[in-house]
Amino acid sequence: MNDPLTLESGDGSITVAEHGARVLACHLPNVADNLFFANEQGTGGDRLWIAPEVAYYWPSLEKARQDPVRFAATPPQVDPGGYTIAEESNHHVKLVAAMDVTDSRNGTSIGFDVERTIAVTAAPPGISGGLTAASFTLTNHLILRHGDAGALAGAWDILQVPPTGTLICPTTRRAEVTSYYDPFGDKHVQVENRRVRFLIDRQRRIKMGIPADATTGRMAYYRVADGVATLIVRLFNVLPGEPYVDVPRSAEPTQRLGTDALQAYCDDGTFGDFGEMEYHDPALIVGQSIPRRVATSITHAVAGNENAVRAFGESMLGVPIDPIA
Repeated sequence: MNDPLTLESGDGSITVAEHGARVLACHLPNVADNLFFANEQGTGGDRLWIAPEVAYYWPSLEKARQDPVRFAATPPQVDPGGYTIAEESNHHVKLVAAMDVTDSRNGTSIGFDVERTIAVTAAPPGISGGLTAASFTLTNHLILRHGDAGALAGAWDILQVPPTGTLICPTTRRAEVTSYYDPFGDKHVQVENRRVRFLIDRQRRIKMGIPADATTGRMAYYRVADGVATLIVRLFNVLPGEPYVDVPRSAEPTQRLGTDALQAYCDDGTFGDFGEMEYHDPALIVGQSIPRRVATSITHAVAGNENAVRAFGESMLGVPIDPIA
């Protein structure tokens, strides 16, 4: 395994690991710690998983419903996978792997190649008022090799972040959100007319989904630590009408399609001290979709004083950056 690579970006840098094809860290000069969550074992940061979760991360739907923590098992061919570096430069890294997975609900299998490219890019307009920034793109490319009819696989991008902070998700309307794990409670998920706010604070184990036709394809995680405000903005493709395949454990085993393109997770310490910003791309479905899926997202990380960071965030998202108190 090669040592992680550091790519300079704007005022800061990102760290990319071959193991798991992860973006392990994002550093800015006025922030003491990594803006992402990562542990000493080299997990965390941004990783690519394969949806749907109920198909590939529990041995059966029955066990997923019985005890989702005890029976959870990430397929090693997905994470860490067998990634190798196909290209690298001082501004990008391309990693490739082959994956084969079997759906625990019906036994259908699918094999595909993965190309994952991480590249630094320019900061967005509006960086002023003493803000510092680092920006990068992620391109996830799934290419079908073989599979049983109806077998499916969707790129599911997950960025782990440290608590405590609020994820702001602008919406096209008042969204009907999906609950995947424990009940939300009264505080952690705030649904409003043009945005959803999601609290990441170690206190509840919850996962939320927003449908593709309700998200604007933007979200931002706002956090203040040691007197410095930070904002991680993600912009991703949304294609309502294309197949999104993640579904909750309560879904019938015959349900193949979901609705959600944006997801968020808060852990209560069961797996670690983190939350997650997640998005899905439309899936490969054998015999029912094109044989390759490719999509690019952009991540902007900024830091500075609270007023400047929140003003920048509002300019990017079009909604106020108000944390859940």
